[in-house]
Order: sequence, then C-alpha cells, then structure tokens
Amino acid sequence: MRLINLKTAAYSIIAIMLLTIVFHILIITGVIPYEITWGGRLKSYEDMIRFETVSILVNITVILIVAAHMRWVPFYIDTRITRIALWLLIIMFLLNTVGNIVAKTALEKHSGY
Repeated sequence: MRLINLKTAAYSIIAIMLLTIVFHILIITGVIPYEITWGGRLKSYEDMIRFETVSILVNITVILIVAAHMRWVPFYIDTRITRIALWLLIIMFLLNTVGNIVAKTALEKHSGY
C-alpha cells in the first residue's frame, strides 16, 4: 500500500510550485529584495529578471510534468517519460538544496528557496 495517495502528492507538488511562483513574482515586483536570493550572487536588476524568469518557467514545467503524469492535460505523454522527468526533477531539487547550503546569504541557507 502506498504511504501517500498519488493524487494527494500531485496536488501538493502543484500547490508548492504555485506558491513558489508567487514568491518569484514578489521578487520581480520588489516586495522581496533580490539581493537575498540566488545565494546573494545577483549583481543587477537585469540578472534578477533573467534568473526569476527561468525560475518561473521551471516551476511551470514542473506543474506540467506532474499534470501530464496524472493525465490531467489534454495531450498524451508516455508515463515512462514523465517518470524519468520526475526523477530528473528530484535531482535538480537536490542540487538546488546543495546550492542553498553553500549560499553567501544566511537567509537563503536556512530557507528552501
């Protein structure tokens, strides 16, 4: 028996990704200063826009992969492909965690972003 229902996991991942998109929008709009993000490595407003745009696109991609895996999209993608994509996402998020650990700013070291 599964420890957690697959549908619950999918909804949870999508909710987390949507909240993360809101976080990135708050950075773009200046509500959250970009200096405390990306390990303190952003040097300009243009850098921030580029990095935050990529972040939002990655989050949208995660949502689409999860939705495709759950068959919630109007097109078909083989489950083997979505499963591989989900494993690649796990690796990406692990690398992100390592990046947060070696971040220059204390705030990012202790957050999940």
